[in-house]
Amino acid sequence: MESVSFSADDNAPRGASEVRSQARVSQFVAFSVGENAYGVDIMSVREIRSWSETTTLPDQSYGARGVLDIRGRIVEVFDLASILGAQSRQSESTRVVLVVAREGRDIGMVVDAVSDIVDASPEDFRDPPKSGKVLAIVKQDDKLISILDLNALFS
Repeated sequence: MESVSFSADDNAPRGASEVRSQARVSQFVAFSVGENAYGVDIMSVREIRSWSETTTLPDQSYGARGVLDIRGRIVEVFDLASILGAQSRQSESTRVVLVVAREGRDIGMVVDAVSDIVDASPEDFRDPPKSGKVLAIVKQDDKLISILDLNALFS
């Protein structure tokens, strides 16, 4: 099975049509924030953790909740609901931290729930409206999953 790279180290954003032409099957980790489904390239995901309190730092970036010490590394944690302008449906204690790799560092994203590993074939991809934060939209059964551009979210 071939996977499309939406690597955090790749600075060139790609649309659905380019993704479609480069792969037979792509895998994404799907998760929810509020009422919406999102996904990120499975190769960028380092781990999925239950929520734990963060340490707030002065002058944090927009959407940052603070930092966590994960296996001796300091990881900045962002509230994806704040960044995406969504309302979380979960209480803070039941939310999940999805740790992803971007440009040689790990970043935590607070999401409501991780739902699935999605296998998407080229015909599942749709071009998104110009948003800057979404690389592609994947249609799975009766739902649409917005595949997020980690570089655009955390630049």
